[in-house]
Amino acid sequence: MRFLKISFQLVLLFILIGCNSEPTSTPPTSQLHPHWEVMYGKDTIIDHHFGLKIDENAGILTGTAEYIGNDAKYSGTISGSVTGNNINFLVNFENDNYDFSFKGVVSNSLITGKMHFTNAASIDKPSLIYQDTLDVALIKSNNAVFDFGAAPPPNQYYFKKVFSSSKPNPTPVIFVHGMGATPAEWDSILANFSQNFKDKHDVYVYQYNWQDSIMINGRILKDSVQAYGLVNPIIVAHSMGGLVSRAYVASGGSIEKLVTLGTPHKGTELANFLFIKPDLDTPGPNDMAIGSSFITGLFSNPNDLTNRNKYYVFAGQMGGRFETSFPFSWVWNEPYYKEVLNGIVCTGWKVLIAFGANDGLVPVTSALFEGGGVNQVLSGPILWVDHMHLVFPSKAPEVMNYINSL
Repeated sequence: MRFLKISFQLVLLFILIGCNSEPTSTPPTSQLHPHWEVMYGKDTIIDHHFGLKIDENAGILTGTAEYIGNDAKYSGTISGSVTGNNINFLVNFENDNYDFSFKGVVSNSLITGKMHFTNAASIDKPSLIYQDTLDVALIKSNNAVFDFGAAPPPNQYYFKKVFSSSKPNPTPVIFVHGMGATPAEWDSILANFSQNFKDKHDVYVYQYNWQDSIMINGRILKDSVQAYGLVNPIIVAHSMGGLVSRAYVASGGSIEKLVTLGTPHKGTELANFLFIKPDLDTPGPNDMAIGSSFITGLFSNPNDLTNRNKYYVFAGQMGGRFETSFPFSWVWNEPYYKEVLNGIVCTGWKVLIAFGANDGLVPVTSALFEGGGVNQVLSGPILWVDHMHLVFPSKAPEVMNYINSL
């Protein structure tokens, strides 16, 4: 009984500490600590948002950054220095297109200066496309969690070719994004194709409305594939995109192979909490609930069953541990988890851990489609990669290597 009491206390402590994986400490007294937001000018429409957490120790700057645009979210790191009121730092994002250096002057709760984008030509945003240096003001924020405003509007449907092979008779490969995303989430993978892959494949992307019915999204994918005259494509899909791709198959669409990354093939328990945000409590996200009519229908769909031997699945798995020495804190295996989408993956992990190992949004057993008669590319999940980073070659090179082998 004493063991059970101690175990319950540890679980209660874990629930109470939230997503913070760092021991409590006295914050620096520097006026730069901790949270800043980048705003563009006075009268321009803000279509980029950078949140910065800056820590300063003896003039040395470190910290984390987050970029949120209309169609993408990326995390990064900060390094630099401050001398008096002069500040210089570099922000390095997972997507190199958004890396920038900053040089400016600190004045109380405002920092003014210039952001210099080293790779601005590849950023498809109106405010940056013609320039690589911006005059900006960094505004101090009192909030530890950034609020990036309203939910994005529903995606417009489109299907387009993004790469043409120079070789004859290339096999088409279609990339299908996940819930809440757009084809921009594939930028890092598209930039890392091997020459052998480029020789063999034409590449297409499909954007669907993730708030709409998954079956409708799958049928529109089928119509698009037929309109382009494609036969037996390879489909690479992330998260909800894998279910959209299975809806394509269930509707009679043909494939050579379907590769899924973190797809909730059996559903996810997190779908029971969609009521907390109106933009999530819509047909598409609700289709991912365990036992939904969509998930149940796929289990018995003859087209889906016939093609299961062509499905190849990947799963990620998050994890952490309690330190057994003082201050007995919880430590994530990868500390960046708590920075991703304001910590949503570590919050999701805590909800799902009662059901077993997961990637922060999808249980491993569901992502691997255990018992579904599909092919597991690896012997198990990729450790320790969260749901969001399965599409990043730097975090999940196993996925990139497999795609290049197609």
